[in-house]
Amino acid sequence: MRRSYFILLITGLLILFGCGGQGCGLLHGEEAGMIYQGQRFWAAEEFSGLSEDNLTELFQGKYDVDARDFNFTFNETSYSTITQCHVYGEISKSGDEYVAYFSWFLNPLGLDFIDDNFEESETGLSWEGNIDGVPTTIKIECPPQELIYGVGSYGVGVGHCHAHIWWPASSGDMVKCSEIKG
Repeated sequence: MRRSYFILLITGLLILFGCGGQGCGLLHGEEAGMIYQGQRFWAAEEFSGLSEDNLTELFQGKYDVDARDFNFTFNETSYSTITQCHVYGEISKSGDEYVAYFSWFLNPLGLDFIDDNFEESETGLSWEGNIDGVPTTIKIECPPQELIYGVGSYGVGVGHCHAHIWWPASSGDMVKCSEIKG
């Protein structure tokens, strides 16, 4: 296998959180939609037998989340695939604040925003390390703020806990999440 998973959510796991979620401007009432994008590299033998159904099953088998509207790209040169889909029910809005829920994404990876020391910034959280022996980079991009998305910043309007991120609704509802393995 060339590289294991290379889940790239540069413009991918766009998270439109309302009170926990990911998105890309797809609001349904008080619930925001989330766009996920992941890239994975395969061995040539594995790649030749892949189908959209295989990739859908892989996603649904890994993440226990309401995902629909799948779109796939197959790159025969790099033996890679890109999976895009909409994720629903992981973003909500409460009053003047959005909250994004990442348990569906973090738990299968064995990660936690606090316990695994995600780096905090004014634009979100990031992490680099190994998952199952594979070098992995994760980046969660949130609406830019003047304050960092700090741990437990309750009352400040911007922050995170073990698997949630929150920010003021006035700053936007888009969040991007990317995982790069390989």
